[in-house]
Amino acid sequence: MARRLTATIDCGSSNVRCIIFDADTGRQVSVASQDWYVPRNSVIPGAYDFDSRANWKLACECIREALSRVDAAQIDVVTASGFRHGIFCVDTQRSETLYGCFNMDSRTDCDYLYEHNLQRKIFDITGDWPSLHGLPRLMWIKRHDPEAFSRIGKIMLVSGWLVYQLCGEIAVEPGDASSTLLLELKTRAWSREIMDACELPLSILPPVVEPGTIIGTIGARVAEDTGFAAGTPVTVGAADTQAGLVGVGAIAPGDSALIGGTYWMSCHVTDRPYTDPEYRTRTSCHSQRGRWIFEGVGFLAGLTVRWFRDAFGEQEKQIAGTYRMNPYDLLDRLAETVPAGSYGVQALFADVANQQKWMMCSPTFVGWDILNPETSHKGVFFRALLENACYQSFGEFASIQRVTGDVSLPEKLIVCGGAAHSRLWCGIISDVIGKPVTVPEEKEGTALGAAILAMVGKGLYRDTEEAVRALIREKESYEPSPANHRVYRDEYARWRELYANALTLVERGLVKPM
Repeated sequence: MARRLTATIDCGSSNVRCIIFDADTGRQVSVASQDWYVPRNSVIPGAYDFDSRANWKLACECIREALSRVDAAQIDVVTASGFRHGIFCVDTQRSETLYGCFNMDSRTDCDYLYEHNLQRKIFDITGDWPSLHGLPRLMWIKRHDPEAFSRIGKIMLVSGWLVYQLCGEIAVEPGDASSTLLLELKTRAWSREIMDACELPLSILPPVVEPGTIIGTIGARVAEDTGFAAGTPVTVGAADTQAGLVGVGAIAPGDSALIGGTYWMSCHVTDRPYTDPEYRTRTSCHSQRGRWIFEGVGFLAGLTVRWFRDAFGEQEKQIAGTYRMNPYDLLDRLAETVPAGSYGVQALFADVANQQKWMMCSPTFVGWDILNPETSHKGVFFRALLENACYQSFGEFASIQRVTGDVSLPEKLIVCGGAAHSRLWCGIISDVIGKPVTVPEEKEGTALGAAILAMVGKGLYRDTEEAVRALIREKESYEPSPANHRVYRDEYARWRELYANALTLVERGLVKPM
C-alpha cells in the first residue's frame, strides 16, 4: 500500500533541513540537513551575506538526500517553515535576490520610526515593538541602499524564499507576516496606515493567504534539481513558532506551550487580538484563523547550554564519543544530584523581555563558594544555567498573566524543541512554573506543524483539529514538586533582584551586555 508523505523544508538560523513525514502517523520517515552559507559581511558591522544561489544549491542537496530513502512519487505535498524577523527581497523581474537578511543580521533602521513617533502606533496595530523586524530592515535598505530599494519587486520571509525557489510563486501566511511589523492583528491584512506613514509602496507586499494554501507546483527544472516529482503541489511557507504550536497541538484558546530551542518561546493562545499596554509582551497572529498568540522571548537559552558544553564539557564529549552517548545527558546526570536552587548559585544570562527596552546583563554566575567545591562544581553551574532559562520563562508567563488578567495560566505547559530532550530540564520547568508539563512524541514541532498545515491544504485532513487529533501523541508528563516550587519562587524573586543590579554595571559602562 502506497504511503502518504509530506515534505517540510525547515529553515533554521544555522541550517536547512528536509524532513519527510508519514501523513497517517505523523512520524518522520527521512531527514537530512545542510548548514547555510552565510558569512559575515566584511564592510558592514553585524551584517551577514546570504548567497541565494549557493544556499539554494545546499537546500537541493539536503532535499535529494532525504528523498533518497523514500519514493518521491508518494509525496503528496511540499511546504516550508522558517525563522521570522528576517527579510528577503527579489527584484521586479524576479531574477535576483537583492537582500537576504537573516534574523541575526543587524541591518535595521528604526530612526525614522522614532523621529516620527510611530513606535507605539506600530505596536498597537501589529502587536510588537520595532527592533529586528522586516519593517526596520526595509527602512535600512531604503536609507543605505536606495538603488537596490528602487528595484524591489516583492519582499518575503525565509520560508517564503524557499517556496519561491520551489515553485516560483510568492505569498505569505498571517503568522509569518506578523513578524514584519506591517500586518494588522485584528484584520490579518497589511496595514496601509503603516506603509503610508513610512512612505513604502504597497506593491512590494506579497498576497496574504491562509496557512496550507497551495500556491504552485514543482516544475521540471526544480524536479531535476531536487528529486521532487514534477507537478507536486507546494503550499505557502509557515512561521516557525506558529507552526511549532500546531505541531504540538496548541491551537485552542487557553493552550500554552514552550518551544525550547536557541530562543525559548513561551506562548499562550488567545481568541482576542489585544496588546500589552506596558509594551513588554508581544502579540502575533496564530496560524489558526481567529486565534492569536502572546509570546515571551527567551534570548539564546539553547545557545548558552551549548556554550557550557563546549567550554566546560570536554570530558563529557570524549566519553559520549567513546560510548555513543549524548554529552548533554552526562551533564544532566551531574546536575541531577544538585538540589533545587543549585545551593544558591545563580546564572544571569537572558532576562524577561521588555520590548521597549530589552537589555541583557553581562553573562555571569553569582553565589558560588570557592572554599566549598561540593556546592560549586560543574553540575551545580550547569543546573543553575538550566534554572536561569526556566526563571526567564516563568517571568514571561507572569507578563502574560498581567495582560490577560488570568493568574492561573498556564493550566499545563507543552514543551517541544531541544529542551524537550532533557528529562531534567523538563522537570525543572514544571517545578519552576508550578504546573504539569507534557512532552509530545514528535519533539520537532515546527516541521510537523508546517506539514500538518500542508496536509490540510492538500485535503488529506478536513481541518487542523482533525489532523492534530490523529497525529500528535503525548510521550511524557511531569508533575511539579510543591517543595521545589516553593524554593524556586524564592529563588526567582532573588534572581530578578540580582539581575536588576547586574544591569546597573552595563548602564555604567563597566561591562558589555550579552
